[in-house]
Amino acid sequence: MPLRVFLIPILFPAFVSAASFETGAPMPVLTLQDQHDTTRTVDANTSLLIFSAEREVSALVETALADQTADSLSAAGIQYISDISAMPGMVTSMIALPKMRKRPYPMLLGREAEETAMLPREAGKATLIASEGGSITSVQFIGDAASLRAALGIEP
Repeated sequence: MPLRVFLIPILFPAFVSAASFETGAPMPVLTLQDQHDTTRTVDANTSLLIFSAEREVSALVETALADQTADSLSAAGIQYISDISAMPGMVTSMIALPKMRKRPYPMLLGREAEETAMLPREAGKATLIASEGGSITSVQFIGDAASLRAALGIEP
């Protein structure tokens, strides 16, 4: 049996996930806990969704959001998801979460890889998914804090 027959079932979920984030597709509904263990939902009311899947990218997002608050992000319809599934449990509980809890805005956390596996990503870049009226209008991959602030409409 050819190798491609075995690869189709393996690769098919990736094609389905990527297709769901095309322009015009509905903004997916995701429910995750934030750094304070509060359950939050990304839904049709989210205008901009920031996603980071790497430590360095999380630092980029933190820099971009440095002067933001829960109220300012909420008013702009911005939500932030960070995939922390690769972080060892001890590091998460003893170092990362206490540091995250000091941030004045909520960070939705993907504690298990499956929770954020469907979100598009590029190495070294934050993902910014824009939506209007519940439909995705764009997906961008941004590699620096200044460009992310500009894309979010945050003044320098």
